[in-house]
Amino acid sequence: MVFVTGGTGMVGAHLLYELVSKGVKVRALKRPGSSILRTEKIFSYYSPEYQSLMQNIEWVDGDILEKESLGELLTGVDQIYHAAAMISFDPRDRKTMIHNNVEGTVNLADLALSLQIPRFCHVSSISAIGSPPEGIEANEDHPWRNNQDHSAYAESKYLSEMEVWRAILQGLNAVIVNPSVIVGPGDWKSGSSLFFSTVWKGLKFYTKGGTGFVDVRNVTKAMRLLMDDDAWENAKNQRYILNAENVPFRKFFNQIAGCLQVKQPKFFAGGFLLNLAFGLSSIKSCLTGTRPLITRETVRSANRISYYDGSKICRTIGFEYTPVEVSVRNNAQLFLKDFNTK
Repeated sequence: MVFVTGGTGMVGAHLLYELVSKGVKVRALKRPGSSILRTEKIFSYYSPEYQSLMQNIEWVDGDILEKESLGELLTGVDQIYHAAAMISFDPRDRKTMIHNNVEGTVNLADLALSLQIPRFCHVSSISAIGSPPEGIEANEDHPWRNNQDHSAYAESKYLSEMEVWRAILQGLNAVIVNPSVIVGPGDWKSGSSLFFSTVWKGLKFYTKGGTGFVDVRNVTKAMRLLMDDDAWENAKNQRYILNAENVPFRKFFNQIAGCLQVKQPKFFAGGFLLNLAFGLSSIKSCLTGTRPLITRETVRSANRISYYDGSKICRTIGFEYTPVEVSVRNNAQLFLKDFNTK
């Protein structure tokens, strides 16, 4: 039995599809009252038999912060995929996000140790690698440096990953994956899927920054392959950056615009303009009580160039990535299909 957290999110839902389509027996954790409609929608993108595939998932209600009850849900489990995480760049969420992401990982790692669950896969992030100097592609050995440039999300993922390494030293067998920016369908109003909605609505500005991108189905396939018998002994107790290509933001947005057949971003947004937008967004947030659309963390990252080397997994298990241009085209087709059926 395989146990999956985060099954109602984009990565978790694609992971569930990856597993059940291969005939794997899966138990998926969700919060009480959480909807599985997004997961069902994601399944429908890839198979006309999506409803029957959904029936192969054993959904259980629970919370990764409730260790005692969580342990009861792990009966009969021999693999854990931990994909659940809170993601926010709103400074008001900092303490809650760090606590939830770290404590949830602590609970799962400790339970995997005490219950002697043989295999554990933790979904981390390139944000836990840290930002390399411009012109250098960071690999899995790039050192984390404590400084104010890290987002709260990055700190939460770094600290969570450290808990997995701590458990590995105590005897847990685990793999850690560090995906770059994930390209895939999910909620078109949030996460990286929001890129497509934003360009569709007429994004006018671009920045000088750039980073790594990877297809969501590459991420979930890599996770499954690393946990398979054929790769496990060579793969375990290591981390793997999952990054297909490093792409400037302007090129990435232009690719989306081309696939959606809308205008490309035309104007460069430098530091002054971004900081002005941040100030106006903050004022609006204070006056209306809504969450700011632009935060200091997003301003900081917009013009930063952070590139990563995702080749280790290719050398380890012969993995092949989908080119980012193909991922963008496939995702744009799904976006247009959804838009045209509304």
